[in-house]
Amino acid sequence: MSIRSILHVFLLTVCITLLLNYPLISGATHFVRASSSQLTLSDNPSAAVIKVGDKATINLTLTSAGVLGGLACFGEQGFPDSGFTLTFLPQCTQIQQPETTAQLIVEATPAAAPQNFTANILASLSNITASTPLIITVIPAIPAWIPWLGIVLFFLVIGLALTVKPRKLRKEKGKRKIGE
Repeated sequence: MSIRSILHVFLLTVCITLLLNYPLISGATHFVRASSSQLTLSDNPSAAVIKVGDKATINLTLTSAGVLGGLACFGEQGFPDSGFTLTFLPQCTQIQQPETTAQLIVEATPAAAPQNFTANILASLSNITASTPLIITVIPAIPAWIPWLGIVLFFLVIGLALTVKPRKLRKEKGKRKIGE
């Protein structure tokens, strides 16, 4: 075998090794390092209705099978850029068997618009990521009929003021004021 063919075989071996050890797609697992480790994430409740200015607490449960230990960190994907404050309690925690619990507090700030959307809550441990959907419905802080009632009352008072004439005061005969 020539040196040139040995070099080609060596380069081919290096390329195949690199392709098997590094994922081509972000978030994909490694083929060589794949194991029976599994993470599943669940949320309770899986849907929340939040008034603007209020908070909702979501309980998160991370179930780990075949994971001996490590630090799991929580995150989110799909929330609007503004109008929400998210707090994970704790942000990162040591894996406990069989389940690890955490909380997510979602606050709809006054900048939050009434809307419906689905976000993903994520839990990551090394190269393993688990996710669960969370449906959020944001409703106005006050019911819609209250501002309309104020507008109707305003026009009713203005209308009455324009159409009703004030009564003339009558002088009562026979009664005299003291000092006259």
